Amino acid sequence: MTEYSCGPHSFHLASGECVLLTGRGGCSHLLKELSHRPACALVSLRRPVLFGRSARAEGALALLGLKPGCKWNQLNAVDRIKFCIASALRQKVEVLLLDNPARDLDPEERQLLFSALQDLARKTGMAILLTSNDLSDALTIASRVLAFTPGGNLLESTPDTREDVLRAAYPLLQV
Repeated sequence: MTEYSCGPHSFHLASGECVLLTGRGGCSHLLKELSHRPACALVSLRRPVLFGRSARAEGALALLGLKPGCKWNQLNAVDRIKFCIASALRQKVEVLLLDNPARDLDPEERQLLFSALQDLARKTGMAILLTSNDLSDALTIASRVLAFTPGGNLLESTPDTREDVLRAAYPLLQV
C-alpha cells in the first residue's frame, strides 16, 4: 500500500485495487495533481496520440483484449476507451487515473468496460483510481471509496465502510 499526499489530502492505494473517487469538489484537481507523478498516468479519453507499435504498446493492447494493429476507426466505444488506456500504458504505470471513463456508454458497455478495468488491475497489479457519474456501476468494481465531503475533506473508506463514506459525501443519497 502506497500513501499519496496532494495538498492537504492524503490517502492510500494498494496494488491491484480499483478505487472510486467521488464528491462535490476536488476530484478533477486531485487527478490532475496525481497525473504529474512519474508512476501515475491520467488517461485521455479523446483519440489518443498514435503511438509506435513497440512490444510494450502491443502488449498493452493484448492485455486489454485488442488485436495488434487495430485501427481507431474500426473500434467500438468500449474498445476505443481500452485503446486510450493502452496508449497510457506505454510507460511504466503503478496507478491508472480515469476521469469518468463510462460517461458516454450504455449500461451494457459500462459493464464491459468495468469488467476490463477489474481484470487489468488484477493482472497487472496496478491501482486504478476513477471517477464516475454513475455511482452504482462504479461501485461494482470499487473495493474502496475516496470521497470529498461538502466541507472539502477527503474521506477514505475501507471495504466495510464504503456506504458510510458515501453518506458523508452525499447526505441525501440513499445507499
